[in-house]
Amino acid sequence: MTTAAYPLTTQEPYPHDQWWVAAYADELGRHLLARDILGEPVILYRTQAGAAVAVAGICPHRAFPLARGRLVGDALQCGYHGFEYGADGTCLRVPSQSGVPQKSSLRRYPVEEAGGLIWIWTGAPEKADPALLPDLGAIGLGREDWAVEQHPLATVEARYTLLIENLLDLSHVTFIHDKTIPGGEKVAAIPVSVIESPQSITVQRKGENLPLNPLLAMQFPDQQGPVHQHFDAEYLGPCLIRTGGAMVDAASGAPLGIQNYLHMITPASPTRLHYFVNTARDFGLDRPQLGDMQRGMGSRIQPEDIDAIESIERVLQSGATLPPEISARVDNGALKVRRRLEAQIRAEAG
Repeated sequence: MTTAAYPLTTQEPYPHDQWWVAAYADELGRHLLARDILGEPVILYRTQAGAAVAVAGICPHRAFPLARGRLVGDALQCGYHGFEYGADGTCLRVPSQSGVPQKSSLRRYPVEEAGGLIWIWTGAPEKADPALLPDLGAIGLGREDWAVEQHPLATVEARYTLLIENLLDLSHVTFIHDKTIPGGEKVAAIPVSVIESPQSITVQRKGENLPLNPLLAMQFPDQQGPVHQHFDAEYLGPCLIRTGGAMVDAASGAPLGIQNYLHMITPASPTRLHYFVNTARDFGLDRPQLGDMQRGMGSRIQPEDIDAIESIERVLQSGATLPPEISARVDNGALKVRRRLEAQIRAEAG
């Protein structure tokens, strides 16, 4: 295994025939939004009718960054020599001549707007199928009977697979987040089971008879006794991991609610990623203070995860001789995800 590929054994760092989150839906408007996705500059905007557009971000004339252009109606005008490209990527106009050069179009990426997110397909356009998107409604997005908070986008100087593995082994909560997650000191000791399906791999922890902590008491003010709580980590693809889960009254088994933490991960390059986080819950919809609390916790917790994986990335890029990698029993789910992701990448190459 080479350091460049770690933790994967493939030559290609990521799959392309895949939906990724390009932006929050409310980031897009009548302006140019530049974002690197899988190592390629992409320009995103909305047409005058409100449709989301994603096209390649480099002008094929003289490689000028189109982020320094402007919109002319629904067309994207290069800021260097004024070449104009339609929302479908077609070159429409060259101010210095009549007609346009051959092969002058921009790549247009298929996009879908779902769950308050702009999804981009980075593979062959004919393979782009909205049915391949994760089931967002099942985890609380795009539903009126759930409350959702969007957290600020973070761009992280680390390979996306490090964040995937961070999220799949929540025993780190006991140590990295020992001062920020109430009750987190118990997570590492909770037994783990791994549940596989064609759509997902879930590393499941079921905390039993957990005493009320300040977070649970705020979420469920009428709760008096201990709680059974899921600490799931569900891999729904390289683009999305769900953590959290259901909470029930330990004495009666009555459900209290579900709190999901939704981690959308998009590689910007082989060693850089965009990290979108949503929190979603099916309780307390009339209590906006719960959303404020989640945002406040997120502003403290997320930097701790980012610091951890950026620290690992610096080690990987340092040129140091790494010790042979070892794994613990708790890593079984993460290792299964590695193999599934490698198989996805190799299937494209094949």
